[in-house]
Amino acid sequence: MFHRVLPGQTLWRIAKVYRVPLDEILRVNGIADPERIEAGQQIFIPGAGRLLEVPPYPAPLPDVAAPAPPGPEIAERSAGDFEWPVAGGEILSRFGARRRTHRHAGIDIRGRPGQEVVAAQDGVVTFSGSTRTAYGKLVILDHGTGFESLYAHNRETLVAAGDTVKRGQPIARVGRTGNATTPHAHFEIRRGGVPVDPLPYFLSVAEVRP
Repeated sequence: MFHRVLPGQTLWRIAKVYRVPLDEILRVNGIADPERIEAGQQIFIPGAGRLLEVPPYPAPLPDVAAPAPPGPEIAERSAGDFEWPVAGGEILSRFGARRRTHRHAGIDIRGRPGQEVVAAQDGVVTFSGSTRTAYGKLVILDHGTGFESLYAHNRETLVAAGDTVKRGQPIARVGRTGNATTPHAHFEIRRGGVPVDPLPYFLSVAEVRP
């Protein structure tokens, strides 16, 4: 979910309202200085299921300690429910791999520049386009019952927000936009807004590169 910054909003206030650690928002958006944001800037909020109102400074913040509204019922899924998003692509980096400032929230899959990236499961496109984040050109699909998938670093996207897509349908092309040094697809599965290891949801996976 992307939050559009309005005048008087700060990253600290945004983080408090969405109840997401400020460090996590800084990391996924590639922001080094939390003071340097501008009105109109799109900020990616990890795990956010809906847009929230963030009162501008100096208005008081809402009671952020109150319980969050109940989310959608989360169904169980098993191996084989998701399709490998880059045909023949081998794994370059696993879920949870240690990075300089964080742990990897998905898997990186090698692909040829311009190769099709396909939907891992039926769903609705909730975001498609360029970002000012480490994800570069990004597609996010909502699969219902608490599951989402995310496809980042694309050269171009082939779908628009609101589109309904089928498993195996091309939704983007492999690139190296955002924080990427080689052409690949960064792929995440989120369960209830929380990134989980995608590998158990595939029936089989490509060779893991040493």
